[in-house]
Amino acid sequence: MDTNNLIRELAKSIKFQNLFIAAKEINGVHLFKNLRDFSRIQDLFLSYLYTYESIHRDILTEKISKHIFDSEIYEDAYLLWKKGNINKQNHKDNSKKRVDMVVGNKIKFPPRGK
Repeated sequence: MDTNNLIRELAKSIKFQNLFIAAKEINGVHLFKNLRDFSRIQDLFLSYLYTYESIHRDILTEKISKHIFDSEIYEDAYLLWKKGNINKQNHKDNSKKRVDMVVGNKIKFPPRGK
């Protein structure tokens, strides 16, 4: 098993997910001895911690099944799908704003004081 897969498995574990959440919520809890200037491995580990926190949150809110953890391919496919949907939603929201703001050649500005 290569280093990337080992880091991924550690970040996925409940132990490190709980430590990560505690480190975000409690001021005195730290994941690493150093608090800045992270190494490449530390950056990768943090990235996976955020990724798996997002997946765990989606499982808890019943957006997806816990069977996503059956395969890394499922995990990666879900993350790509989620990213694509977020990008589509942002693009859709931005295009609505542009249509609402421009009528003909004039730009509609919201009234002052609102």
